[in-house]
Amino acid sequence: MSRNTPTESECKLFNGLLLVDKPSGISSHDVVARLRRILGTRSVGHSGTLDPMASGLMACLINEGTKLSQYILEGDKGYRVRMQFGVRTDTLDTTGEVLETKPVGKLEKEMLLHEAFKLSGEMEVEVPIYSAIKIQGKKLYEYAREEKEVVIPKKVMNFWDIEFLGMGEDWAEFNLRCSKGSYIRTWVDLLGQAMGPGAAMSALRRTYSAPYVLEQAQTLELIEDCVKKGTFGPAFVSMEVSLPQIKRIRVKGQDQVLLGNGQISHDLRAQLISLFKPDEDQYIQILAQDSGKLLALIGLESGRGFVLKRVFKY
Repeated sequence: MSRNTPTESECKLFNGLLLVDKPSGISSHDVVARLRRILGTRSVGHSGTLDPMASGLMACLINEGTKLSQYILEGDKGYRVRMQFGVRTDTLDTTGEVLETKPVGKLEKEMLLHEAFKLSGEMEVEVPIYSAIKIQGKKLYEYAREEKEVVIPKKVMNFWDIEFLGMGEDWAEFNLRCSKGSYIRTWVDLLGQAMGPGAAMSALRRTYSAPYVLEQAQTLELIEDCVKKGTFGPAFVSMEVSLPQIKRIRVKGQDQVLLGNGQISHDLRAQLISLFKPDEDQYIQILAQDSGKLLALIGLESGRGFVLKRVFKY
């Protein structure tokens, strides 16, 4: 084994992101449980739940990577979605209880594309009743299951880059991207209503979770094989490269020592003033000059100036 090849133990001590290609039929919680077993750590999270019927990219957070949760969660998402026309369900997908069926008739591609592209941009719509949004401390789907009345909240959702992939007598498939917290099921339901016969989501695959793409992900089986062999596959994204969209500063010596004590040195503060653009940046990441490890995230707060948002310990 070469000196640069990690051991199985080193793989299990990994800090950062694991890009998982989740299969359909299991929950996001199941994925996290499987990774905990593979890596031998309880410190595993994820950056956005995928429903059991959905497959595709899950950016999972490992050990110190769990501290990156909010910075990964804020990103846009991309999906490939398939819809079944002629049916509406309580969950807005084909796993739910059927509320209404209608004859589909002849689907016209021109009309389908016209209505799909009209559903582009920001819109304020009701969230699905079967969702995990909390109302008075209780998840919305819990009200639905208990058949209790609740005011369903509205939310601003944003959809763009809508791309037609194909259609049949009673189905269609699209690629699209959306803002954090937007519901593809809702987009499908709106399109189904616009077309007349209604529609329910029949398949969903996440293809993008900013800034990562599905092609970077690996199956749970391949990830487990990598760990057993002591190799970091392409799905392993280390801390120092996990936030490529955020500017970085490298420090060493006394600047690094002070940072470890929760302090920002005068020299580092001067660099931050020079690099940070309030209209563009939320955070700056600080890396060790020698090891390249991600040490901290620093942000700017009104009335306080530059403050440490996150400090990472290895």
